[in-house]
Amino acid sequence: MNLLVVVNGVSDYSAWRQIFDEDAAEHAKFSSSMIAGPVDNGQVAIVGYDVDMGAMGAFMGTPEFADRTSAIQGEVTIYELSEIAPPA
Repeated sequence: MNLLVVVNGVSDYSAWRQIFDEDAAEHAKFSSSMIAGPVDNGQVAIVGYDVDMGAMGAFMGTPEFADRTSAIQGEVTIYELSEIAPPA
């Protein structure tokens, strides 16, 4: 499944990006590719390709993940995307 994940309430994009990049090995366990960048108004958009929703949910649902992200981000909204291909 391909996803667009919108992270709201990102108070410090640099700090958020550092955590995102540190989690790259974990992302590889549930997605073939994840691309992220700031949008506007404290939002970050993440496009994930070939995402295993159960594995992603298990990773994002851990207390450790919440501890690392709760101070710099708010609500996350997930949209399913169809008919897009990962970057070459």
